[in-house]
Amino acid sequence: MTFAIEAPAQAQSQLPPVVVEQAKPRATPARPQRSQAAHSAASRRTAARGPTAPAATAAPAAAAFESGTGPVQGYLAGQSTTGMKTDTPLRETAQSISVVTADRMTDQGVTNVQEAIRYVPGVLADPYGMDSRGDYPRVRGQDPNIFLDGTRVVNTFKFGEWRQDPYMLERVEVFRGPSVLYGDTSVAGLINLISKRPRAEGFNEIGVQFDNFGRKQIQLDTTGKLTKDGDWLYRFVGVFRDGHLQTDFTPDDRILLAPSLTWRPTTNTNWTIQGFYQKDKSSTGTGFMPHEGMLYPGPNGLIPITRFTGYPGYDLYQVETSGIGSIFEHSFNDAVKFTQNLRYTHIESIYRTGYSDSFSNPANPYLDPERRTVARFLDNQETTRDQITMDNNLQFKFLTGPVSHKVLVGADYREINERSRTGSAFDPTPFDLYAPVYTTTIAPELFDDPRVRQNQLGLYAQDQLRAGPWLATLGIRQDFVGNRVVGSPDEDTRATTGRASLMYETPFGFNPYVTYATSFNPVFGANVCAGICKAQRGEIYEVGFKYNPFPGTAINGAIFDTVEKNRLASDPTNPLLSIQTGQVRIRGAELEVITKVTPDLNLIGAYTYLDAKVESGDNAGKHVEIVPEQQASLWGTYRLSALGLREVTIGSGVRYVGASWDGTDTLQTPDYTLFDAMIKYETGPWRLQINASNLADKRHMTTCLARGDCFPGMGRTVLGSATYRF
Repeated sequence: MTFAIEAPAQAQSQLPPVVVEQAKPRATPARPQRSQAAHSAASRRTAARGPTAPAATAAPAAAAFESGTGPVQGYLAGQSTTGMKTDTPLRETAQSISVVTADRMTDQGVTNVQEAIRYVPGVLADPYGMDSRGDYPRVRGQDPNIFLDGTRVVNTFKFGEWRQDPYMLERVEVFRGPSVLYGDTSVAGLINLISKRPRAEGFNEIGVQFDNFGRKQIQLDTTGKLTKDGDWLYRFVGVFRDGHLQTDFTPDDRILLAPSLTWRPTTNTNWTIQGFYQKDKSSTGTGFMPHEGMLYPGPNGLIPITRFTGYPGYDLYQVETSGIGSIFEHSFNDAVKFTQNLRYTHIESIYRTGYSDSFSNPANPYLDPERRTVARFLDNQETTRDQITMDNNLQFKFLTGPVSHKVLVGADYREINERSRTGSAFDPTPFDLYAPVYTTTIAPELFDDPRVRQNQLGLYAQDQLRAGPWLATLGIRQDFVGNRVVGSPDEDTRATTGRASLMYETPFGFNPYVTYATSFNPVFGANVCAGICKAQRGEIYEVGFKYNPFPGTAINGAIFDTVEKNRLASDPTNPLLSIQTGQVRIRGAELEVITKVTPDLNLIGAYTYLDAKVESGDNAGKHVEIVPEQQASLWGTYRLSALGLREVTIGSGVRYVGASWDGTDTLQTPDYTLFDAMIKYETGPWRLQINASNLADKRHMTTCLARGDCFPGMGRTVLGSATYRF
């Protein structure tokens, strides 16, 4: 066995040799001072550690200087750490993964994570419409888990969670399908949010935003060197917002403070400390209103999508998050590297809501013969949650004869301690959905819920092998999960999952692959199911390709077959809880195109087909709820250089979402097509931009469920922004 810096076999035959100067070990504990030139050399060495791209594959030009967690110029990323937890080119990752860059988020004017992934294949970004509570996207018809910098940050189907602001993110990466490197992932995969980190290159910007619902936001991003030698770097991201949402009486206020500090004592060591504080204040933007009046008109017509069904002054959705994170990397040499990600968060949330009773009699929830009034439910919940996540791994590069290896072994740990108090009530007083008269109410009395402590320990190993043009990945994971609920017996579960893939790298940039993987996804937290949720288990078969025909273009496609057991579905009697179905099978296909057609023209296209059925349990043989059979989208930007207006860029997009079912094949939510637009003007340090989503202000429902309620989509939103860089 020989340790070495291996280059892909094709690269060795087609590229001239690349000489990389290795950092020499220090002779004494005293650290020599480094000049700016030395830091530039260190950056080049860091870039050189990644695999060398074969010339024939025509990878994106930026990929040679791009890290898997760093900024990307434009829309097309070349590297990612999400798929392999190593800095691996996307074209060598034998599973579907899409990277939404900060430039793309800025151009599209996104205001939350859901909006950032509207043009990603396989993703239904906003299945519950405009939601003031959190981000609840669907990926391949399933619920993905959300990670921040490689460790879990959001618990699926939970309220009172930290909702990340897209302005604090460098990338949003959607990894479709399970991974043994993360363990607690469903067959949907995961969404990995990459936070902005300190940079050596100085950068400062301040901006403002306004929209037609009353949004007023100031945002600030500043980074650079704290010391002249660049050993200490800093970054600060801040967001201050006073806003309102589409639903009446629903504020959208936020304070975000995200400082970070990086220490680079040697060229081989990098340690970043991150701080987070965020406070969101809103109310219930979701009214759970009935089919009649929302999906189709009744004798009184349609209910406005802005209708608020709660109690002004009572309804409140407030989440306050504080936390600290650590990202540490040390390369012992060019063949051995240690990485640790660690984060602690403390969350305090209040969720008080009133909403219409669309559930007691879904066929006719109205109390009066005129079909105008409904009764209402009240819920009251206060939660305190402490969560720690940690991931440690070692990476080894070596050769065994003609086969190169990149081996990763690691352990991750996650623990949640949750204390909550809940109360509920029923208000039979008729509430007119068409001409509401708002009144006050008394908050339901709070009662202590059993205290919950849940933890998960995962041990994993992965080997990325290359033999000439053949690339294989083998991975295995062992999970140990503990559930501790006061007053109930302890529950301990363990599971083994695996992953295997094979890819062939052709000389013309077309890389076909096949992948098989299994998943184990424990559902953490109280007040998700009526009791403790069972862990979700699944498997996937996927066949696909990665194609880079020329620089600036990536075409990716896949067909897949997934099976999931113990899937979370909407509770027919309580919209704030979930039930678990028997077994669900989803087959589908995806296609994604990202291309820079000319220096002035960018295009992004996506198509998704899904066939989702319940195979066993309740509603066996029926379509899975909230899964459109087909989706398609196209986004493009064009700089008006040909007209002598290089400062002006226009953009437009179209999103088609097919019809979906209610879970019992009784009611179908119609398909809809939405149009988006953008225009920006850049001159010197200034960027002035206007975005419009749902340009035609099309009324549409994103989901209607068999339990009786519908979720309206966002109407026309016009967002104006001005940014000054210095």
